[in-house]
Amino acid sequence: MCKLFEKWAPQIKECCEKNNLSFEKACKLSKAWGKDDIVLQYFDKSKNDGRGLLNETPLPIVLYIYINDGVVTIEQTENTQKYLSI
Repeated sequence: MCKLFEKWAPQIKECCEKNNLSFEKACKLSKAWGKDDIVLQYFDKSKNDGRGLLNETPLPIVLYIYINDGVVTIEQTENTQKYLSI
């Protein structure tokens, strides 16, 4: 589990609510992270052939989350509404 996501969950939830996005759906997405950012990606289990990254199918990025001086900012992508709309 992404400790950064857990740490900032209340602020991420607030941002999601302000943008009419489902925080519950966001919690279930795959996460990649760095020091001050988190990328939420959609993983389609029905397309998983058991080879993982070997099939070289990139996961669509759904949401970028940035933490700067304790302030959480989210950036939507072309996939955000498809996977996180309420």
